[in-house]
Amino acid sequence: MRKRLSVVLVIFVLFGIGLFSINKLKNLKENSDKTTLSDAVEEENTDKEENINSIEIAAIGDILIHVEILETQYDKESYSYDFKNTLQYVKDYLSNVDLTIANLEGTLAGEDNYGFSGYPSFNAPDELADAMKWAGIDVVNNMNNHSLDRDVKGFYRTREVLEDKEFDVIGTRGSEDQDRYIIKDVKGIKVGITSYSYTMTCEGGVKGLNGIPISSEVFPLMNTFRDDTLEEDFQNMKEQIDKMKAEGAETIIFYMHWGEEYELEPNETQIEIAKFLANNGVDIIFATHPHSLQPIDIIKTEDGLKEVPVIYSMGNFLSSQRTERIENPYTEDGVIVFVKINKNEDTGEIKVEYPTYMPTWVNWYGKDDKLFYEVVPATINDAEYLTEEGKSRVVESLNRSKEIIESFSDKIKIKE
Repeated sequence: MRKRLSVVLVIFVLFGIGLFSINKLKNLKENSDKTTLSDAVEEENTDKEENINSIEIAAIGDILIHVEILETQYDKESYSYDFKNTLQYVKDYLSNVDLTIANLEGTLAGEDNYGFSGYPSFNAPDELADAMKWAGIDVVNNMNNHSLDRDVKGFYRTREVLEDKEFDVIGTRGSEDQDRYIIKDVKGIKVGITSYSYTMTCEGGVKGLNGIPISSEVFPLMNTFRDDTLEEDFQNMKEQIDKMKAEGAETIIFYMHWGEEYELEPNETQIEIAKFLANNGVDIIFATHPHSLQPIDIIKTEDGLKEVPVIYSMGNFLSSQRTERIENPYTEDGVIVFVKINKNEDTGEIKVEYPTYMPTWVNWYGKDDKLFYEVVPATINDAEYLTEEGKSRVVESLNRSKEIIESFSDKIKIKE
């Protein structure tokens, strides 16, 4: 009996060892298969990556030429202006992308019969546009609360100068026959771009800009909205979105001029408009007007299928609104926002990545009895162009900007 049990036990052990070996071999095979499959997926993904077309778009806020900047940039010997030095330290960031969008806050109405001026009625020399082009700006928003600072003639001349210097102009149009948007082919990706600005109510209830009533002649040429006409304005925005898509736009960008001056967070109207645009096909929302930074947020559409970045305010890019002048440190901070767009050339699928940003700061220094203003990256605090005070203040600017911009979403990071 014991002998029989021993034989059975030996058989059982051998069977167990065999079963263990079979399972081990099976697992090894499965792992081998998985490895092979993983390698195949990697190869497939590599192939797909080769068919991904990527572009990078940059946007900046207000270019606001106050009288202090006008006076400094004038050369008495040549009787001319030159603004290139104001943008020299950020030129590479603006020009080393595929498309850069900016807001020109004011007019280029010419000197004759108008005169150049700053606040409250902005009129800059044409050389400002030359500097903007030199710095790498491609698209200019011409629709804001200062678009009529030099009346109807100034409105038309500003558009003409920008177009003559080969900028794409958004927010306004030269005639009612033209579209309210542009569609740019950027390295094979069709990008639809438009802009809208808030309007104020002037005497008699008419819409106005900076206290100036908008005449019936130019009102049809402007993309505008107002709190009390939002439903009607939404219909117009949706119509433009649909038209851009019908004409082949694969990505749609809105550049808004909205909000309340010097506020650090968006108001209810900004949020309402952003949600509407996100839910109706807009892919990226840039914005200006408050003269201070506001957060970057990621809005999820109602159907849950898409995330849309909204930059509620990019603040001042170039201005003389430093703390010393208006006792508000936030107006000397700006930002360059970068967004990458990827297109799968095999499937046509478009993917918008989360924005990154480069905080900027308006530095100043005295030379030849002049006070020069220059936009500098706020991430660099040891540059030769900074004074000892400037080195500490640029760090303060960086910290202010980072706290505001990243406060709505942990997905937003400084560009590496």
